[in-house]
Amino acid sequence: MTNVTATIECGDCGIPIEHEHDTTEARLPCPNCGGIKRAYLASMGNAQPTNYLLDNYIAHKLSELTECGAEELSDEPKWLNTFILKSIFQFDLQPKPKAYLFNFLRRSEGASAAYREARRMLQEHIASPRNVVSPYFKSLTHFEICIAQCYQGYELLASAIGEKLYEPGSDTAEERMQTVYVDSKHMDRMIHGEKLPATATSGIWITNTGIESSRGTISFEELHGLLSQMHSLAEKLCAANPPAAQ
Repeated sequence: MTNVTATIECGDCGIPIEHEHDTTEARLPCPNCGGIKRAYLASMGNAQPTNYLLDNYIAHKLSELTECGAEELSDEPKWLNTFILKSIFQFDLQPKPKAYLFNFLRRSEGASAAYREARRMLQEHIASPRNVVSPYFKSLTHFEICIAQCYQGYELLASAIGEKLYEPGSDTAEERMQTVYVDSKHMDRMIHGEKLPATATSGIWITNTGIESSRGTISFEELHGLLSQMHSLAEKLCAANPPAAQ
């Protein structure tokens, strides 16, 4: 990478500083405020970062991300609005199952909205120059939200009907989603336990085919399938009296 430019400013008032006479032992006071703090600002300009810089200083495997593998997800109806109206005029639900189902629908809407925004920002990242990285991290944030909302929604529904979401060791999409969710949520434990790749700057990262962590991965196809199944369940819950009400 070339054409990297740097400027040095006063760390207190922000004006450009002539620093030629600074030494490791002493700095000349700022002529404006008298401060001796320095702020070092660097810009790549139009220079494009190398694969090494992308992968080691920005995001794990970033140089390998060349396409958006996330399939489009259809817009969902306003399930919460429907559920609230039917809870008032049609359903006869006890408070506990009502709370479970309400929050499943809320997370269904949240997971779907986050997925669509994550996909949109991933497409923007793919279309952007390599020195523009903000869309990548916006996409990653929304995928984190999507996975968290999706997993919590399924857990709520499983609790409501008294079943397990998955059997440990079954290697289902639900279990893989849980692994990625935990690794994203407990970044401190991943760092402390030295479970992150040496070049990773976050607990999870985006690939051409899905979302990875050091312990597992969930493919875009699996995530899309789980969200689509959420849509179907939400439609059924809003179409008639839920089984929990009987």
